[in-house]
Amino acid sequence: MRLERSKVVEMKNTYVRVKGIIKKDDTYLLIKRWVDDHIPEPFVWEFIDAEVGHGEAPDEAMLHAITELLSVNGKIEKIEYTWSQLIGETHCVGIAYLCSITEEDESNIILPEEYGSWEWVKRDQFPYYIENQYVLKDLEGKEL
Repeated sequence: MRLERSKVVEMKNTYVRVKGIIKKDDTYLLIKRWVDDHIPEPFVWEFIDAEVGHGEAPDEAMLHAITELLSVNGKIEKIEYTWSQLIGETHCVGIAYLCSITEEDESNIILPEEYGSWEWVKRDQFPYYIENQYVLKDLEGKEL
């Protein structure tokens, strides 16, 4: 039996994002990012998040995002999960990494101006911080 080659699909409206879930013991690092000063609560809590540049490896993009956002070096422990989401005509494909930073680096975190603060949060507190329901749904059933 001969298998048919699948057709190549044009991906002009597709991009790749990486998410860094930084874990320490039983807590996770969330950062508070400024989104809009025209709304009552202009900040949102999130994990490290970045778009992968053209020709960039996702692992490199993840480590670069940690360095850029926290001013410290991170370490990728493993890929935790992937996701795919259609937003209108745009397709977002994502890779979530479980990451770590050293205890020494933790005391050296410096956030960019558009970020308000950072906090270590227990997993059961995620719904009180993270407003993005897609992220919360992606985390359901994951060990982390």
